[in-house]
Amino acid sequence: MISLLGVDKEYDGLRALSGVSLSIEEGEIFGLIGPNGAGKTTLIRILSGRMDPTRGEILFQGEKVEARHPGYRSRIGLVPQDPACYGRLTARENLGLMARLYGMGREEAVPRVEELLSWSGLMEHADRQARHFSRGMLQRLSLAMGMVHSPPVIFMDEPTSGLDPEARSSLWELISRLSGEGKTVLVTTHNMEEADHICSRIAILVKGRVREVGSPREIKGLLGADRLELRLENGAEGALSSVCGRLGLAWRREGDLYVVTGENIPGKLPEVASGLAGSLRDLHYREVTLEDAFLRFMREVGE
Repeated sequence: MISLLGVDKEYDGLRALSGVSLSIEEGEIFGLIGPNGAGKTTLIRILSGRMDPTRGEILFQGEKVEARHPGYRSRIGLVPQDPACYGRLTARENLGLMARLYGMGREEAVPRVEELLSWSGLMEHADRQARHFSRGMLQRLSLAMGMVHSPPVIFMDEPTSGLDPEARSSLWELISRLSGEGKTVLVTTHNMEEADHICSRIAILVKGRVREVGSPREIKGLLGADRLELRLENGAEGALSSVCGRLGLAWRREGDLYVVTGENIPGKLPEVASGLAGSLRDLHYREVTLEDAFLRFMREVGE
């Protein structure tokens, strides 16, 4: 549906994005994760036409486009991190204003506004001023405003930032429904658990570069499906290396923890424990998470 080819962005000699190439498929929820300053918001600004890249191209349905062109911008929706609505207008008035800005006449705008009020769960609050809304309600209104013109692609920058668990769940339900309706969604998030459960594919962005792209399962699989956390007596690294080498496992140190990853760790636990007899202070097994993978990539960049 939409692609980036070799996109760079420089500010006063500093490079915020470097050679970013991504392809986002029709109907998928594509997650962009990374630390603060990784370039996620810059990428959203470029894709939404609020900023020009220094170099690179944007393709929409296979055709090169200029992101500032009205024809392209009429095909995309944008939900910024801070809710984009007017506090002194009601929910209905905010949506109506947005419909008029997109050139809709009253005959088209009125039913569309009512449809979106119902879709977003805001119908009972339709005539309340937005300044009295909770942050979760403001985000649902902001999403509805980005959907007024029925765009096939929606960009969302940290939409659940600052929301409580209930409001976050409600917003993600709406985002999932968009995908079910055939919309293509690109969302940035710091919440690894959300990205794991909601996104069909993700890209990890670190220091302006794409570090990895794939489904959450594929990204986690780069570390192995399992994770064994050990605390050992001093001087036990040699025994750990020997045991892991024999069993085809990998290990690394994270602070005072020794982390072992690989395939079929549950079946190898007895041999690990016996091989470290006398040196093992603590042992904990769990499945690898997306956060584990993300933190590992961050360490690699810093090394």
